[in-house]
Amino acid sequence: MTPRILPVTAALIATLAFSAMASAQLVPRAENGRVELLAYPPQGLESPRVVNRGETVWVEPVRPRYAVRLLEDGQPRVRPQRGALVPAGSLLFGLRVTGGYAYCPRIDYNAPVTRVQCFRDFNDDGVFDGGYLTRHSRTNTQFLANIVHALDRVVPIPYEAVEPSQALEATSQIVFDRMRNGEPSFTKYLDDERLETRFTCEPLSDQPDLCNLLGVTLRIEPVGDAIRITLIDSPEIRQLNVVMTNTALPTRN
Repeated sequence: MTPRILPVTAALIATLAFSAMASAQLVPRAENGRVELLAYPPQGLESPRVVNRGETVWVEPVRPRYAVRLLEDGQPRVRPQRGALVPAGSLLFGLRVTGGYAYCPRIDYNAPVTRVQCFRDFNDDGVFDGGYLTRHSRTNTQFLANIVHALDRVVPIPYEAVEPSQALEATSQIVFDRMRNGEPSFTKYLDDERLETRFTCEPLSDQPDLCNLLGVTLRIEPVGDAIRITLIDSPEIRQLNVVMTNTALPTRN
């Protein structure tokens, strides 16, 4: 269960045909997902500052790129494992899976049971007709499931698309990891989960004294084992794709 900001091809374990689709297709019953996030301007870099190893460089609000609201209750699920009722009015975030999106409620990663139901609309008619369960062991973020699995039909649930809002907002932070071969290295956290990928600030070809870190333009100057960071520019919105990789996809539900 490793979160990355890199594209990953998920292994296909089992498939299920949905005859309700205009042209039936086979889709995996269990797979890793990818969450597409919108990141907003950095906070904490309003003026140049020196950052020591292990310190936070900046924090930024993030929201899922795609979200929907349930118009009716998503009924409880009993088999193969229990999935709690998802009440009407709930906001769900989009998780990219093979051929489309599953929509899941925020995952309370501190809860005794972190499993939630996710839903899928296979014929794009505004009604969910399929559903998954999540596995979420020891992943400390509300927007990542280790896997979605146990895909099956569900009682139809109408929904509506909504714009990303503060109701689905989380916090991400960028941390100065260390100097590696003379270059600063950074890690990214989503909620309390450290993503496996380490990042460097890529020099700009036309301005070599500046660099780009996750879409943010910076000036970085070594100060002993620390670095001085100056924010040069940041778009109003950036997109980040975070995927889960997991070789232990179930062969059975």
